[in-house]
Amino acid sequence: MVLNSYLVQLTWIDDHDLKRISTVLAEFHTNKQAILDAGFCQGKGGKNIDNWYILKLELMQSIAPSIRNTGVSLQWTADTMEHAHITEIKDPTRSSNNNHYDAQICRHLDHADKCCCFGLTASLLDQSNQHAYPDEEDDNKIDVDVDHDHDVLVTINHHNYSWPITDYFAITQTLLHKDVGTIPWPLQTFIVAQHVAVHLAYDPSIRAISIDNTALKFNLPNLRPALADFLRCEDTYRNDHIHTIGGARRAKLNASLPFDKLQVWFKLWLQDMDIHKTSIVQPAQTLNCAPPCGLWTSGQYDTVIINHNGGYSWPTDGLRGHSVAQIRLIVCPIGKRGTEWPWKDRFLSYVQQFDIGDHAPATKLHLLKRAKWLNGTWIGDIIPVTQFRVPINIVPCFGSKADNHLTLYNSIEHLSEFWLNRYWDKNTFFPLLM
Repeated sequence: MVLNSYLVQLTWIDDHDLKRISTVLAEFHTNKQAILDAGFCQGKGGKNIDNWYILKLELMQSIAPSIRNTGVSLQWTADTMEHAHITEIKDPTRSSNNNHYDAQICRHLDHADKCCCFGLTASLLDQSNQHAYPDEEDDNKIDVDVDHDHDVLVTINHHNYSWPITDYFAITQTLLHKDVGTIPWPLQTFIVAQHVAVHLAYDPSIRAISIDNTALKFNLPNLRPALADFLRCEDTYRNDHIHTIGGARRAKLNASLPFDKLQVWFKLWLQDMDIHKTSIVQPAQTLNCAPPCGLWTSGQYDTVIINHNGGYSWPTDGLRGHSVAQIRLIVCPIGKRGTEWPWKDRFLSYVQQFDIGDHAPATKLHLLKRAKWLNGTWIGDIIPVTQFRVPINIVPCFGSKADNHLTLYNSIEHLSEFWLNRYWDKNTFFPLLM
């Protein structure tokens, strides 16, 4: 039924899609009695339910004919009415004593309206007082976006979102046409694939830290040899070589590098376009890559789909030519003074790979396993940030019994098997079906 829900939300639906929608719905009705017979349909207290009297399921039978008559369902919305029902009915009802609803709801709304008017009046009065008695410090305050000036910042409005979306694709094009010396370098906003843009904050989380201290802080003992092997591949292949993860580690732990220090970022933003209509820009998603701190005793590291074969592209080819990896470090090397090398103005990432297994029969989800060297350590390598494609959600595979020491903050670090959650996002759902 999840598949059917995603299918009916397509922005473009043809006869083939309508046939798929009808087929999925028919498959459910064919097997729904088996679900009841097995006792899997239960209500409160584990009580078995012997029917499918669910209004939404009944309405699904009219979806295909309705789309033929009125067009795709995504163009229609009930958001305004549903929101009004919450603010005008549900919220006031919660503050009542469950008796005489009408009178109490009206009284609640009347009080809320008076409070709103009072707050608005007080706010206007406060602003007028500020203009009458300005603060001396206000003259020295400058409100500037440290990442993008106002002449560079580009936002777009979309009917599906209540807030403006920052368009990093348009920002990239604007930056590329700026005169040299008028914008910071290297560019922190850039396009890495036809439909993927990357943005990093102008100021790094750590401005300068030695390679060895970085390895200690992020628990990456083979960081230095990984960087050396990366540079060796660049010298060998050049021309935008697509780097892979794994393979024999050739460099030594004390390998010499053309840089001693790194700039480090704890997060970046990835933005892609709608899979069905590439003119629609999706909101950027944050990818964290932070060392241990506070509740995150093992660090906070998100997962991403990366490209490892230039002959394949995302989302057209799905997982073919792509891998799932966890971001462990995002850096920009600081070259030694007087030393020229091709990667001094580029962003690199240390990622650790997951091996992709077969689908689970019931959920149709891929099983992911931590890729490991022969000595049991996790396989990781340096790749350019330009090989990132989209964020991806993974779900811990707890087995028959979960360890009670696992929490929201440490389960990803202490487990070695996960499910690749293709139901997390519609934009990744369809490519992962391939």
